[in-house]
Amino acid sequence: MRSRHFVLLLAGILALRLPLVAQSPIAAQAESSLAAPGSRVADGYNLEATTGTFSTRAREVNLLFSASDWLGHFVSNLTPSDIKVLDNGQEPQSLTYFLRQSDLPLKVGLLIDVSGSVGTFFRAQQQAAAIFLQQTLRPSDSAIIIAFGGKSRVVQDFTSNLESLMNAVHRLSAGESSTAIHDAVSNSCERLSAKAESGLARRVLILITDGQENSSHLSIEDAIEAALQSDVIIFSLNTSPTRILSDPMLEKLSKSTGGRVLRANGARELKSAFRKINEQLRNQYLLGYKPPDWQADHTFHRIGITARRFGLHIHCRKGYYAIE
Repeated sequence: MRSRHFVLLLAGILALRLPLVAQSPIAAQAESSLAAPGSRVADGYNLEATTGTFSTRAREVNLLFSASDWLGHFVSNLTPSDIKVLDNGQEPQSLTYFLRQSDLPLKVGLLIDVSGSVGTFFRAQQQAAAIFLQQTLRPSDSAIIIAFGGKSRVVQDFTSNLESLMNAVHRLSAGESSTAIHDAVSNSCERLSAKAESGLARRVLILITDGQENSSHLSIEDAIEAALQSDVIIFSLNTSPTRILSDPMLEKLSKSTGGRVLRANGARELKSAFRKINEQLRNQYLLGYKPPDWQADHTFHRIGITARRFGLHIHCRKGYYAIE
C-alpha cells in the first residue's frame, strides 16, 4: 500500500514539472536541433536551455570546433569519446551535449579591405565573395557586408537575401589611404553579437585583406578579446603576395578564435580559400560543458581540447572570459 502511494506521489511531482520544461522555447529549439538529420547526441548527454555562452540555470560553455586529419581533410564522425576537454587545465564538471554536423544557423560577417594596397586583385575578391555567399548561405543563415580602410562601414546589414548581399559586394571599390584591421575586426565582432538570437547560432567573420595594418587605435589583443567575448570565429584570407610580414599577425588573430589563415593572392587562391572555409563550416561540432569552480570574475579561462584519435588537429577558440 505504501509503495502505491509513493508511485502516485512521484507521478504528481513529474506532472507538475513537465509544463515548466515545455515553457522554454530555447530548450524546444535545442531539442529540435538534436533530432535534426545528421545530428547526434551521445548517450547520457542532455541539452539544457541556453542563451549565448552560458545557460540561465547553470553556467555552461558552448564550444564550436572542427577536426582535420594530417592531410587537412575535415573529419565528420567524431564522438564524445574521441575528444578531451580541459578548462584552465581541469576537466569540466560534465559534458551537457555534443552535436555532430550541427544545423545551427550561421551569422557571417564579410569584412573586406578597401584600401589602395588591395586594388590589384579587388575584382577577383568581389567575385569570389559572391560565389561563397551563393554556395554557403541557407534560408536560416544571414550575412553582413562591412568595408574598411581607416574606418569600417556597413555596406549591407544582416539579411538572408542573396541578391542584396551580392549587390553590396559588387558596389565596393578600393582606394582608401589607410588600413585599420584591429579596429575593424573589433567593431565587426561586436556587430555579429549585437542582436541576440532566441537560440544558438554560429558566428563567423571572414577577413579579406593584405594584412598591412597601419592606423588602428586598438591592439591585436583588443581585437582577439572582442572576438572571444562575442564567440566569433575569424578566417583571414591573405591577399598579399609577400606574406612574411602579414601572416604572423593574421595567424595570431585567427587561430586564437578557432579559425585559420588561407592564401588568397589571385582569383584561383581566393576561390580555393572560400571553398575550404565552406568545407570547415559544414564539418563543425558543438559541445557544451559546465566549467569547474565557476566564478563571474572576468578572468580569462583557457580551453584545451585534444583528440584521442592519432593525427587529428582540433580547430577551436583558445578560451573565454568569465562574465556574468
